[in-house]
Amino acid sequence: METQLKAFYRTPQGVKFVNLFGYATKGVPSLEINGVGRLSKNIKEKIIYLTRIRKLAIPLRRFVVCVDINELQDQSIESLRWLEFPLLLMYWHLSGLIPIAKLDNCLCSGWLNANGEIHHMYPPRNLGDLMKRSFNLNEINSLKFLSFSNGATSQIDMIDSKLLLEHIPNLVFKYDMNQMDRSSAIPTNSFIA
Repeated sequence: METQLKAFYRTPQGVKFVNLFGYATKGVPSLEINGVGRLSKNIKEKIIYLTRIRKLAIPLRRFVVCVDINELQDQSIESLRWLEFPLLLMYWHLSGLIPIAKLDNCLCSGWLNANGEIHHMYPPRNLGDLMKRSFNLNEINSLKFLSFSNGATSQIDMIDSKLLLEHIPNLVFKYDMNQMDRSSAIPTNSFIA
């Protein structure tokens, strides 16, 4: 089994997109994460911990999840942490834990706490314009934004990550408001709105 996912992350130059890909094979059971440098081991252990503490049954297979390093424009810890949630999604999808047929047409971002908090990046106000510069029209028309809804609106179709993962216990979904910048939309439940 194989899959692919589009992710975005924040850099000092703004939001950038990157492709993630992965596969599962018969082999020595393991999880390999490639493409995030020295963070690979930390992210792998966090994902394994989140999976084990929730007693999720993972098939005895070899799972490989990769970030396309040719597309990475910033490899700082602050930027790469936004790929933790997409990497977790890929692993759980390859394991058969997520009730979604494919991730190939999904776009997401987020980082994880070991206690089960999933922090999504609030979608930039100019997400549609950024996508037009990075993807072709067919990709844009088929993309689904996978994030925590909480009343926020987006320029593209949305899949609520809280609903997608509602069968997995003890997950908390939040927006990381510390990462909002001038180009981000103001959340509808904010005291500013």
